[in-house]
Amino acid sequence: MPKLATPLTELQISKAKAKSKPYALADGNGLCLVVSPGGGKTWQVRYRLPDGTRPWPATIGRYPSLTLAEARVRAVEVQRDAKAGKVTAGAQKARRAALDANSAERIAEEKAATERQHASFRAVSGRWLAEKRPTWAPETHRKARLVVDSYLVPKIGDADMRTLETKDVRPVLVEMAANTPQLARKARQYVGSIVDHAINEGLRADESALRLARILPTIRSGHMPAVTDDDGQLGEVMRAIDAHGNRVVRAALLLASMTAMRSGVVASARWSEIDLEAGEWRIPGKEPDGSNRMKTGQDFTTSLPRQAVEALREMHARTAGDEYVFPPQARQQTPHVSRDSLSLALRQMGFQGQHTTHGFRASLRTLGRERLGIDVDVLEAQLAHAPKDEVEAAYARVKFREKRREVMQAWADYLDELRESGKVVPFKRKA
Repeated sequence: MPKLATPLTELQISKAKAKSKPYALADGNGLCLVVSPGGGKTWQVRYRLPDGTRPWPATIGRYPSLTLAEARVRAVEVQRDAKAGKVTAGAQKARRAALDANSAERIAEEKAATERQHASFRAVSGRWLAEKRPTWAPETHRKARLVVDSYLVPKIGDADMRTLETKDVRPVLVEMAANTPQLARKARQYVGSIVDHAINEGLRADESALRLARILPTIRSGHMPAVTDDDGQLGEVMRAIDAHGNRVVRAALLLASMTAMRSGVVASARWSEIDLEAGEWRIPGKEPDGSNRMKTGQDFTTSLPRQAVEALREMHARTAGDEYVFPPQARQQTPHVSRDSLSLALRQMGFQGQHTTHGFRASLRTLGRERLGIDVDVLEAQLAHAPKDEVEAAYARVKFREKRREVMQAWADYLDELRESGKVVPFKRKA
């Protein structure tokens, strides 16, 4: 004799959870509750036709719209009508009803899956990067994408931004801090910004920012190495650059030292921007794709000292007709020399930890002030630091244009004096 099903209770039904596949909870007398993977709960009842056959179970309603007590009554009615040959939900109709219920459940599940994908860290971070790209310099965007794609997405790419918590992010940042502390700090900054983006999209409540401030261990940070207090050492740097065997790298480093422009801007200099006769370099604030060329996004003009013009004329003889002033070196994927090539050259010349290409900006800011007495406002204007407001920015561009021409020639002459004050040592590449 088959074992009779134990009748269901409201508590059992309310606690029934979705599983990976549909399953049924029997109530007895042919009635059962089918729980779908999406969590939907549907009443089905088995019955016999007058010829003794059992057609497809009839779907009689969904819980909780149809309660347990009501489902039992309806099950008795279906079985009674079937026995009398008055089945209102025949086999085909019941099958269609079941298929319709499954289709609705499947549509709901697909919709939920699409929403989860849209709200995933992978998708939100991708939209965040796309939104930031027009306002960032190419190198800033490249670094952010590296951190997001290589460190964050592999760990938390599938995390739902609607429910993401600090505890979900902490292990990733702590692991990064142990191996790449500087990138970990960037990653923490990026995660905070990505969460803000999710809030702006309406995926999270306004007050749901993560608590990331104290996650990482405190580390001692410093500025990029630069010679700022030793004239003799800066003279050594200039002598080494002058003797460098690679004329492309040499010219790029000379341009960086005499204009104090950022290394990425120097490396990507275009001939269309440079007027050798006027001795000017007019740098557009934006790249053709709309991303920032200058950090401020504003057009900038710097004068070119006589020594910089000489170095550029040498390059003009080599690359006239090309788009970029400094062509790429062996195996480089960029259309121009990589800014990393400039930093690598200084390291190979023996200045690792002492001076970088970016360090010429600090050298001008400090030694230009202390040795040449250049006004601070003029120095800030030459370094293209963002003024406090637009009025001040316009004022600085107009007021200091000619003054900057004078002081940058004086700075180039000062570098020449330092270079000539000692013996020139030919550069030899380290093994």
